[in-house]
Amino acid sequence: MKETSEPTSKSGFVAIVGLPNAGKSTLVNQLTQTKLSIVSRKAQTTRNTVSIILTRPGAQIIFQDTPGFHEAKTMINEVFLECIRKTIKLTDVILYVVDPGIKKLDLLYELERLVVESHKPVVLAINKIDMLGTKMLDDIINRSSFDARFDSIIGISALTGQNCDKLIERLIELLPEGPYLYSEDDLSDMPERFFASEIVREQILQLLGQEVPHKTAVTIETFKNDGVSVLIQGNIHVERHSQKKILIGKDGQMIKKIGTLARQKIKEFLDLPVRLELFVKVSPNWTKSMNKLKEFGYLDNR
Repeated sequence: MKETSEPTSKSGFVAIVGLPNAGKSTLVNQLTQTKLSIVSRKAQTTRNTVSIILTRPGAQIIFQDTPGFHEAKTMINEVFLECIRKTIKLTDVILYVVDPGIKKLDLLYELERLVVESHKPVVLAINKIDMLGTKMLDDIINRSSFDARFDSIIGISALTGQNCDKLIERLIELLPEGPYLYSEDDLSDMPERFFASEIVREQILQLLGQEVPHKTAVTIETFKNDGVSVLIQGNIHVERHSQKKILIGKDGQMIKKIGTLARQKIKEFLDLPVRLELFVKVSPNWTKSMNKLKEFGYLDNR
């Protein structure tokens, strides 16, 4: 009697790495057709490794959106870099996203060394091709194609979705065979309260200048979902009273605007009515405090 083989599936983790503003979060949102990674033009939007799940017939990819690779100047910067190193070490495939207009070549070379020395399959995604001329793109890909360090080189646009299906197909080819790691309905392994804090932080990034957003952390102290409505109480931590004053704004207008926009987006995300209460607290030098970094969720509580 002839044996029949069961259809095989593929599943695994794909780390998305690149320099700040390479378009990693925009790309993972495009690949998964979700809005679970916050996007901003400001560098260092992503702080934690955010896992977002894409399930297709016969394959499941767990994308891991990492912070932008940058120079470590403070304790929190070193925490971000360690997050990237750890994710690369534990992943199955690396998706290395590059902005062809990048100027910080020293950081680019350092990240490439980290990626190559992992000995993992690497797909080089040259992003923002919608902004390049055809000849320039062809020249970049032709030069890169001779680099044996990469398993594939694909020109993409995270913004328009150009070649993103091709990219997904190549990533699936490189994944190991195995059963799905999550339910087909799962979008992420992160809790809802994490995304609530990220949505609040996104509004801060969008509405305020360069310094204040990167000195803020958002913690959710209360998250009650009874299936009918959601109560969320959160703290926005800053390092100085002057930053608190900016966040609150004249007559409380800025914090009100942050809360209104965040509440609407959380409501859309959870598909439930949301009551959101935000408080601004001064936590001096939290970006340099190991205890505060643990408390705010940037370090394992070891």
